[in-house]
Amino acid sequence: MSLLRQSLLPLLLTLSLAAPIGAVGADLAWPGPTASLTTNPVAAPVEDPGVTGTAAAAPADHVVAGLARDDSPACMRCHRIVNLAYRDQDTAAVVDLRIAADDYARSVHAGLACGDCHARGYRHYPHRVSSADEDLDCTGCHREQAGRETGGKVRDLDSIAAEFRQSVHLEVAGPGFSCDACHDVHRFQPLPRDVGIDTAVRTHNGVCLQCHQDQTLDQPPGHDWLPRPERHRQAVRCIDCHAAPGDPQRQYPSHQVLPAAASARDCVTCHRRSSTLLNQLYTYRSQQALRASGWLNQALYNDAYIVGMTRSPTLDRISLIIIALLLAGIAAHASGRYHAYRRQRQA
Repeated sequence: MSLLRQSLLPLLLTLSLAAPIGAVGADLAWPGPTASLTTNPVAAPVEDPGVTGTAAAAPADHVVAGLARDDSPACMRCHRIVNLAYRDQDTAAVVDLRIAADDYARSVHAGLACGDCHARGYRHYPHRVSSADEDLDCTGCHREQAGRETGGKVRDLDSIAAEFRQSVHLEVAGPGFSCDACHDVHRFQPLPRDVGIDTAVRTHNGVCLQCHQDQTLDQPPGHDWLPRPERHRQAVRCIDCHAAPGDPQRQYPSHQVLPAAASARDCVTCHRRSSTLLNQLYTYRSQQALRASGWLNQALYNDAYIVGMTRSPTLDRISLIIIALLLAGIAAHASGRYHAYRRQRQA
């Protein structure tokens, strides 16, 4: 029995070590000498598409147009590996190198092949450059494509770039902070204009909280003045207070993120009839409500009650009349009791 156990032990040990490796990449063809692909390889962080605002996951067998042409299949032999990542030697940050084909299939860039953006230095391995060494300018491609499009499918980013150049992000983080620091170009899908307010808030704030994770604490730093910060974070976007007012006609938020000292700290800014939220978070709904019925607040009642903003002047007048009648009744009753008391004393 002991001899049988000794003979089976190496086999069981081999199977136990092989199982997790096969689970990750059993169907992958060997791409070449990839031992030096990662430095200090670690598991890449997994993001929830529903939180970060990317598209819903596509079926696993979905074929992506961009990833199926040119050199993209060769790229995906490595970049579809789930835990393909490395730890940056300077910042110790985990850099995720995996491209999820199902997410890419639902993104706005699904029709682009890898080489459409990563045009040089990637044909042979080891790669001679990294994406950080490239001049990946989103505005240039969008400007060119927007000039060709007539249906508004490609957005011109020049106005956004101008705002971004005045953003505190660029001032603090420097040139290394770019569009893809917040918008994952391999997963990005803009929210529809008529999406629910709760979804819009959760999606936008999810982007901010990827870096500003300390703001999820019960007492988030820098918000000591704000009552019930958790409820505010669930009801409004970070950028509604921390970004410069945008153009209401543009119907997407300003990218000029302000320093903390210049951000909104006055409750009245939101809690009043002419709330800034009407030109930011509720821009689309307020304009649609005005076109449909002429009533500004009608659409807002269905999403949230905001003290000072979502109110009816008629109900306010009725409430004041009721309060006045109540006070008059109390005064009349008190006067009657006082005069009755005086008569009893005189008798």
